[in-house]
Amino acid sequence: MMEEERKRNSGIKQPHHGEIVTNIESYNNLGLTKRNSNFLHQLNKILDQRGFSGEKRNQKIEETVQKMLDGQKKGLSAKNLFNTPTEYAEELINGPKNVDNIESAGFWPTMGDTALMFMAIFTLMYGVLGFFAKGKGSQNGQMGIIGIIIIALVFGVGWAWIVPLINPTDKKKKPKLWKTLGYFALLLIVVFAILSGVTLIPKPLNPILPPIWYLIIAGFSFVGDIWLRKNYKITNGIFSAPQQSKK
Repeated sequence: MMEEERKRNSGIKQPHHGEIVTNIESYNNLGLTKRNSNFLHQLNKILDQRGFSGEKRNQKIEETVQKMLDGQKKGLSAKNLFNTPTEYAEELINGPKNVDNIESAGFWPTMGDTALMFMAIFTLMYGVLGFFAKGKGSQNGQMGIIGIIIIALVFGVGWAWIVPLINPTDKKKKPKLWKTLGYFALLLIVVFAILSGVTLIPKPLNPILPPIWYLIIAGFSFVGDIWLRKNYKITNGIFSAPQQSKK
């Protein structure tokens, strides 16, 4: 019996001499949720594999546990706070990466990125559809160029406004799910209201262009967006993927 118990406990590291307890069962009495406890277990396994130990690791793990407990009170999981265990282990070992965020680009570049992409998508779509349309009556469902510009700008401004609210630089200030859904609902209401208003613009003020012109505008919009992304650190545009600065 004693031999069986010794074997069962042999895989558990004891918290002495600067070592860290890495067995998942050892975190059950810390007040962590099952998911957060599992995250901590996976994190420590990765740190073991990377050979990261000593007093610095002890301190980092203690800080991590405290952040988890604080996050749980706000409904945030370890994944919300630290991304994946692998990513967070890398941060603990080598320090936080210089990840570009909404502040590094600024409001206007982020707005321009999203607006140009919507502009390119809409004009490309209407340009292609225009070539397959038959007769003037087929233009009834199309949107004029002024309407497209307005919608693209609304999406651009709306997205640049909403991203810092739902994904702040300080993850502790990240809003709860109901607030995030509320922001999106508000944005959609505004977009649909403006979309309805755009349809009321008289055709002479909101002309439907020949298909070739829509395609030309789409091309210029794509090129303009590429230039914008090349010259500004845009990571939170609606169509842009997060980027990391090269060290």
